[in-house]
Amino acid sequence: MKRTHKQLSILSAALAMCLYACFPATRVSTPTMSNQYRADEHYLHPEFCLYNQNDSITLLYFKIDEGELLYIRRSQIDSFYAEVKIACTVTTGYDASGTEDTASVVLKFTSSNNTKKEYAVGFLPLRIKAGGTHLVTVVTSDQTSKKTELNYLTLDKTNDNSDHNFMLRDPYTGYIAFSRYIDSAATYSISYNHPVNKLYVSYYHRSFPVAIPPFSEIEPKPFKYKPDSTFIITPAKNGLMLITLNSVGFYHIQVDTSNYNGLTIFRFQKHFPEIGQVSRMVMPLRYITSNDEFEKIVNAKDVKQELDNFWLTTAGNTKERAKALIRNYYNRVQDANRFFTSYEEGWQTDRGMIYIIYGPPSNIYRSSGSEVWTYGEDKNYMSINFTFVKVNNPFTTNDYLLQRSLTFKNLWYNAVDVWRDGRIY
Repeated sequence: MKRTHKQLSILSAALAMCLYACFPATRVSTPTMSNQYRADEHYLHPEFCLYNQNDSITLLYFKIDEGELLYIRRSQIDSFYAEVKIACTVTTGYDASGTEDTASVVLKFTSSNNTKKEYAVGFLPLRIKAGGTHLVTVVTSDQTSKKTELNYLTLDKTNDNSDHNFMLRDPYTGYIAFSRYIDSAATYSISYNHPVNKLYVSYYHRSFPVAIPPFSEIEPKPFKYKPDSTFIITPAKNGLMLITLNSVGFYHIQVDTSNYNGLTIFRFQKHFPEIGQVSRMVMPLRYITSNDEFEKIVNAKDVKQELDNFWLTTAGNTKERAKALIRNYYNRVQDANRFFTSYEEGWQTDRGMIYIIYGPPSNIYRSSGSEVWTYGEDKNYMSINFTFVKVNNPFTTNDYLLQRSLTFKNLWYNAVDVWRDGRIY
């Protein structure tokens, strides 16, 4: 059965209400933070987006997959039912001592059987004044199974031109586009929270290098802000501001071009964040191949055959072992795309590189300006710690750079050698 959207009307505001420079690294942790990058521990996959309705109210839109909830019934003659609670807390950051606002709602669903194939969409209003950045922490709880999902959303309310002053929708259905990442040509309508008669679009089509090893001291090249092309959006006959994303790259949409603030939409290759094609399996191998091995695969007449040969040789000519290596390696690549994509695919980023080679960290310490990943026990001198510092990037809030050090050199080569010996690190 095809999944459909169900727009929920949360009529009672009273119910809802009751219920870029680098930053210093400050360690702040929550009990569940270590699960953030463990894909197999995410049982619910709610989606959220924030929209600044005005200077004092921000709307938290949510999208819940009803099919992920546990449905039960009290007796054989009753319908199946499920409940999910969405509760959010607004603070000024991870290390904030006070709360700015809270809101929650419980959604109830019924079904003739024990599953659903629909999405529930609605919103919660939040009292957030203009003039700063905020952290919105959202806990989604299946009231029957007791499974929960924790999401952290960064809200920029420093000016009228930031991402959260725009709303992206399907112009034909009116459905909200919760993700800024798409994998195929599409047309969207763009709403802005103030009346405007034109929007300025800068299009970037860039190739970004693979992350360099954690011990390398090479300074990354500064981003060139001059776009590859520009165009202007004006209202169509139906009054909608429409943009069609035909080409791979990213589109930065602004009301005021005197600064870098605006809405960015990223168009990636088909099937993203999944690999999808054999040709896209080659580049992530750069982390564990020598120069000669990599060039041999890239220039092969039959890339798939050369890939198979590499993994089979790495696995000691054991097919089952090779399959396990391929499955684990590329699952990490795809998870890196889901978790760490910014203006480039997640596997190419510093966090993606570490994640692919070392796997999910044992613990994560996060602040408003950094993430510290620990592999091993806390405060154990044998553990490995990687610090990623958030970058002030006008296109995304998910851009982090690794603090590199020569001390990682042996640790890195040891981890790579584990993979090259046919074992999963």
